[in-house]
Amino acid sequence: MANAPNVYSAEPAFPVLADSLLRQSDSTENPASSNEITAKNDWNLKNDWKRGIQCSNEAVFRCGVVLGFSRLRTRSNESNEYIGQIPRYILTNQLRSIPPSSEPSAFIIHPRSFEAFAPRTLLNELQSSSHDQPGLSRDDAIRRLDAVQLLPVHSFPNAAQAIGKVSEALHEIQEKREKQRKPTEASPSTKTPIVLIVVGLDTLTEGVIRASNPARGAAVLTATLRTLTRLSRVHASYLSIILVNTHGLGTMNSEWDKNQTTRNSNTYGDSAARQPLEDAIHSIFHSDIPSLFPTLLMKTLDQGIDTHLLLSDLRGAQIVEVIKDRVGTSLGKWGIWNEQ
Repeated sequence: MANAPNVYSAEPAFPVLADSLLRQSDSTENPASSNEITAKNDWNLKNDWKRGIQCSNEAVFRCGVVLGFSRLRTRSNESNEYIGQIPRYILTNQLRSIPPSSEPSAFIIHPRSFEAFAPRTLLNELQSSSHDQPGLSRDDAIRRLDAVQLLPVHSFPNAAQAIGKVSEALHEIQEKREKQRKPTEASPSTKTPIVLIVVGLDTLTEGVIRASNPARGAAVLTATLRTLTRLSRVHASYLSIILVNTHGLGTMNSEWDKNQTTRNSNTYGDSAARQPLEDAIHSIFHSDIPSLFPTLLMKTLDQGIDTHLLLSDLRGAQIVEVIKDRVGTSLGKWGIWNEQ
């Protein structure tokens, strides 16, 4: 016991400030706090459309899926510019981010009357600054447009034929890229994304329905949508398909249109007045619409879309929301595209 240390004669411990211990604790909690902030911003769709087309599975606008843009059918006087502006922004943002190339970077199949993707419109968009994106010089913009192939159509058979031509072109691009791959590479290097935009399949299908019947229209639309889905899966590493629907979702209900501002007058996304819905897919901002897909045509169209985005007006702002995402986790994300 004589050799045992005398605990009572030990040097006293130096005083430690309590706040120094808190700082250490806070530093260990910072990652969780940072993750919490990130999680709180995950709902914001604005970050996704700024990044544009991505190869990541976590991105909303990505390769390997069929994206669909639709508007809410509350008014009949909405121009093509209304539904075409966001897909056009995603396209031009993509064109700005890649160097000029002899390889096609985008294919656009559209009715001849659809002006949102006209060459002059695309040129002006590339030259102008919008949503924090700088504009290009005229020469640079024209070089980007050289890689965009426009395929105007006037009927559903024309659109189906155009999709077949794009399929052949994509096959040739795939073969060319495989030949350019170095023998030492175990797998293909990161591929530059290609965008395929198909405009107005819903409206073109109505022409088939008028000439025949709804069942015939649904049949030809289903076959074409399956072709697009197959293309998105075969070329999943670099192809992004965007459907721009011009007909609109929902029904033309004058009473709903008259009272929608009053029913949603509190805050964005107010769910206090939600009512039971017939369909599982609905808008979080317009919950009093009984069904977004009241017809066979609309239901068939939605079945061919992996990620469905809805554009609508609410209290003077244009709202974009993800109403369906069957292959990802983006359901419920939304953003304000334009606020007056």
